[in-house]
Amino acid sequence: MATLSPLDKLMPRGYVRQMFCFPSTHAADTINTLRMGLKGVVNDVPYLLSGVLISEDGKHIYLSSPYQTLEDLYYEQDLSDTLDYAVIEAQNFPPSAFTAPGIIPPHTQPPFPNPAPVFRASVSLVKGGFILCVAVHHCTTDITGFGALLKIWASRCRTGASVVAGFDQSWLDRGALIERHSTLDVTAPPSMPRLLHVRGPDDYARLAGPTSFSSNDLRTGIYFFSQTKLQAFKHVVNEHIASQGNAGWVSSGDILTALLWSAILVAESNTTTAQEGTNTIGFPVNFRSRLSPPLPSDYLGAAFVMAAATASRTDLISLGTGAASSGDHVLLDSTSISKLAQIASTIRASLRSVDEQSVRDTLTYLYAASSNHPPITLGPRHDGISIVSWADQGVYELDWGDTVGRCGAVRLPKLANKRYPIVLPRIPSSSNGDEGGLEVIVSFDRQVLFKFEQSWPIKQFATPRCRS
Repeated sequence: MATLSPLDKLMPRGYVRQMFCFPSTHAADTINTLRMGLKGVVNDVPYLLSGVLISEDGKHIYLSSPYQTLEDLYYEQDLSDTLDYAVIEAQNFPPSAFTAPGIIPPHTQPPFPNPAPVFRASVSLVKGGFILCVAVHHCTTDITGFGALLKIWASRCRTGASVVAGFDQSWLDRGALIERHSTLDVTAPPSMPRLLHVRGPDDYARLAGPTSFSSNDLRTGIYFFSQTKLQAFKHVVNEHIASQGNAGWVSSGDILTALLWSAILVAESNTTTAQEGTNTIGFPVNFRSRLSPPLPSDYLGAAFVMAAATASRTDLISLGTGAASSGDHVLLDSTSISKLAQIASTIRASLRSVDEQSVRDTLTYLYAASSNHPPITLGPRHDGISIVSWADQGVYELDWGDTVGRCGAVRLPKLANKRYPIVLPRIPSSSNGDEGGLEVIVSFDRQVLFKFEQSWPIKQFATPRCRS
């Protein structure tokens, strides 16, 4: 029977869920192809038929023996009388379009059953296309593992793909983590590693996953950042870093995180909010490639830790409010460039600090922790803001075969809770000239969302896609 690693057990006890929008003119063939492809996925990853069991006291979590069939995992319905793919595409696939009953697979919203199914998928036919919603229990995977499951399914759906190219049983092998850090000759760190902390009330809330409630004041917004603008920013900032005699560099992802961070503080600040001091954010770091030997890039279990970055609130807020613009040309003064470089470099340094030793210390400590150890959660403590990136998931590049086609958009339904930015999978440039880039989804109260949109980073560099 498959097992969970102690790292898996620290994941939120909810679901990683995404909706994939596909244009299609042959619904019946599509449904059959997806179903047969999923049969192959279950053959490759048998624990998809299992459930996640949580003990009555909530302290222990593990995988059950398989108890489901393929039919339990896959649900389909016809919404073609109420949803039109061309219409929602013209609206940039607003989250409010994905609120029809049944569009989210059963048992993947709270309250969850116990055991909670590892995997669920639903296919909703719409006029001119279909919406595939996939939900995987977070205690069995992270976003990279989620992407690997999609890769297996897409490969299985392609014509003649009876065997997934490159698939290996090592993708499933959680022992690759367990055995490295649970042997008798491995000494656990004497104190809690910096990538862990004792769980507090806020952590318990995040661990339980979002609660389900409706609020007329919450708005979900999606914003697009073109790759051209991000790359231009990256060039300017790295030139500044080099001019200071520094050997470091920052990525376009670091730039985007810095811009979003400053926009959040501007949106949430008011006349009574302290402008001085510092602010700390958290963000996940995939460590598959950082171990030696590395984990498979498509390892299906959870393989990330949380890092944290701290910056001056004054710098963040001033970055979010200042820079002049003239027509279509944004003028970054030297002060703004310097602040952006400093914040982005802080983020890059935090990412770099997640190295093999820090990950090994974290894993070894988890395996050595006694059953009466205070509950542990991932990452250094932060001030509540977290920015999550799914940019490298590679969803748009997946070829599902001639029958299913290629994904046209990745979405989440309208969110019922406040949600800090999630960077959605990277959109590649298209052959018809559409520019690639990154979409960001957030959920804030109406007034906070308005201030977020009016902040300098969003107003100058993002294009609003839709609001719900």
